[in-house]
Amino acid sequence: MKESIIIIYIAAVILLVLGYFIGGWNMILDGLNISIKTAYRSFLMLLASFIIIGQLNVLLTAEVIEKWLQKFKGIKAIIVSAIAGGLFPGGPYIYYPFVSSFKEKKLPFYILISFLFGKQVFDFSRIPLEASLVSPDIALIRYLITFPIPIIVGLIALRFFQDTTAFDFSLKAGEKHGPDNDNP
Repeated sequence: MKESIIIIYIAAVILLVLGYFIGGWNMILDGLNISIKTAYRSFLMLLASFIIIGQLNVLLTAEVIEKWLQKFKGIKAIIVSAIAGGLFPGGPYIYYPFVSSFKEKKLPFYILISFLFGKQVFDFSRIPLEASLVSPDIALIRYLITFPIPIIVGLIALRFFQDTTAFDFSLKAGEKHGPDNDNP
């Protein structure tokens, strides 16, 4: 069992015990009724959300996104990279190895930054869940407010690191090339 599930159940038990001591069985039953009504209202939206997330994971493979990223340059690359990051399925254990391949493909640093910020800020697979659990209006407002962030950061990286490919993490402070440092 995952630790997060255990933590949630411990919190639920603590709140049930607290509810019993504050208001008795009536308070516990009122809370459970509210929970059941909320679950009932959210069920169909959650079901649709999981279907959408599953289809995104199947349709948007790493190969498809890689083709998008290699096709564009400049501002178009920043926008496509940010959106591709938001559409990329899975968690960090899936997209960090994908991002590490940017160095091998000689993709510019600003594409890497736009992709990572797009994944963290957008993550479009969360839209259905946010819309069903919070509110479609609030989810839309959040995405509209945060939409320019990966693009702005990508433009900043383009401005300052225009000719830089993905960073070489084997470099030591002050080095400009690989460990042998023979290249001028």
